[in-house]
Amino acid sequence: MHLEYLKQANKALEKNSGLLWKKHSDTFSSWLKEQVRIDDSSNNESDMLKWLAYGPRRDATSYTGYIINGKRFHIKDVERKTQNSGVSMQASTMCRSSAKDSNQVVDVVTYYGVLKEIIVLDYRVVQMPLFRCDWVNVSNGMKVEDGFTIVNLHQSQNRFRQDPYILASQAKQVFYAREDENSSWYTVLQAPPRGLYDYDESCEIDEDTTSSFQISINELNLEEPHVRLDCEGTFVQD
Repeated sequence: MHLEYLKQANKALEKNSGLLWKKHSDTFSSWLKEQVRIDDSSNNESDMLKWLAYGPRRDATSYTGYIINGKRFHIKDVERKTQNSGVSMQASTMCRSSAKDSNQVVDVVTYYGVLKEIIVLDYRVVQMPLFRCDWVNVSNGMKVEDGFTIVNLHQSQNRFRQDPYILASQAKQVFYAREDENSSWYTVLQAPPRGLYDYDESCEIDEDTTSSFQISINELNLEEPHVRLDCEGTFVQD
């Protein structure tokens, strides 16, 4: 709906898919807030959608651990013996076949990174967890050798500094095995499927082991407050 609105408002966007998707990302949250007003009782939208469109509270909570999709994640700074900070996700991305190709197409790309921070936004009727990650540069920090994906975890992540967040529900867990002590390259190992371990799928906060602190949402540099509602998780820390 929003994409069609943008193309109707600016015919030039119909011929430039890259600019169209950038405009969509930059303006969707403000557009949604105008379409679904929190104080409008005449529409039939749910309270959930109204509060999501309105945006989160100005204070957020930061956690060091989280369980979601049957996987236990910890931020890199608190890892001990077990590695739980490896993250991957698949996203639709504008791609070119080469640097000289002016035509962009939407393709699904797998990104790999390291979990640095867990932020939970409060939308009053629901809480939404975000993962802030350092992401591998997909252009020259990732390769495939003998069927294995190899990533460079020590390369500069400046390219994704303005867009480091994903929904926790989007995260898949991976592990990284370093080639040798002097190498910047790591082999990506997929996490075991659910069922190998006895995970509790319920969504309850672990009051005994969870630590948290409040932060201002202004510190997060979040451009888009809209999120998905497809999964919830449990806060944890060893």
